[in-house]
Amino acid sequence: MNTERRSPLRGRNLLIAAALIALFAAFGVRMWRFVAAPALPTLLDGLPESKTEDDQRVFQARLAQRFHVGSTEVDDLIDELRDDGFTVDADQDVATYERRADISDKCRRSANIRWSRGEGDELATITGGYSLHCPQH
Repeated sequence: MNTERRSPLRGRNLLIAAALIALFAAFGVRMWRFVAAPALPTLLDGLPESKTEDDQRVFQARLAQRFHVGSTEVDDLIDELRDDGFTVDADQDVATYERRADISDKCRRSANIRWSRGEGDELATITGGYSLHCPQH
């Protein structure tokens, strides 16, 4: 007859090891999410630093190309801007985007877009501006 007893510490050690592995995994995922910058809105992707009026005209052209005055419905505009990462205030007809510099991206970015509605729900006007500043040090 085998009277070998299992040590109660062995089960505890496994439990502690599993808890430590879970803790490190959760911390690692948290750090990865902290370092990974959120995706940049497509309207801002690839724009030059906002130093001149020509830079702002590039942004204005993107707005006009993506949202057609007279044919785009404002509700569609609002949905697209939200999906693209903008914060929308539909009551004020304005959308904003703000991202500070961080570990993975030293550039500070912001944008604002304003629009007005026509007789129905179609887009009557749209305008906006952006700021992109990347320190050179």
